[in-house]
Amino acid sequence: MIGRLFRTRALIMVISLIAMGALGACETTVSRPVIPELSFKHLPALNFTVGRIEIVEKYRSPLQSPNVEHLFPTPIMQALRRWSDDRLKTTAGGANVMRVIVEDASAIVEELKTNEDLEALFTTEQAERVDARLQVKIEITDADGAVLAFTNTEAARSRTTPENVSLNERDQIYNDLTMVLMNDYNTSQEQVIRRYFDTFLK
Repeated sequence: MIGRLFRTRALIMVISLIAMGALGACETTVSRPVIPELSFKHLPALNFTVGRIEIVEKYRSPLQSPNVEHLFPTPIMQALRRWSDDRLKTTAGGANVMRVIVEDASAIVEELKTNEDLEALFTTEQAERVDARLQVKIEITDADGAVLAFTNTEAARSRTTPENVSLNERDQIYNDLTMVLMNDYNTSQEQVIRRYFDTFLK
């Protein structure tokens, strides 16, 4: 009787250890990929004869759906700041001020209609579309606040995300969207800067 009880307890212990091991094996660590830092340092700086450069963030993210810019690995506002730090430089003192005014730096997600028939079970459809937009006004003012020159530049891009997208895949899509948006903005902004700020470029 005692021997049977001992064997029964031993068997229960072995089963418990196996179960715990199986549960431990099921636990996986999800590591998010390293997103390369967005930089424009490889491009030549735009040097201005102004006393200082300011960034004015008029846009405020609501931090809730349908807005998703705050979920981006590099939020659009942060990307704009990096662009400004890398490309806009002062080369002289004086009273003139350059202001980089961010009017919009949003990304809004919209759900797309997907099929629910039998065929849809064997296909991967695009479930959402993300519309990203960046609108920036740059102005140069004198000591009295009078605007001497200004530019208005806007860039917009969209991407779709498939059904059952993973967090890592979503991060990559968001990052790619930021990259193409900023490349568009960089090209357009440099063109108008060279056109309208010619007298302030050194």
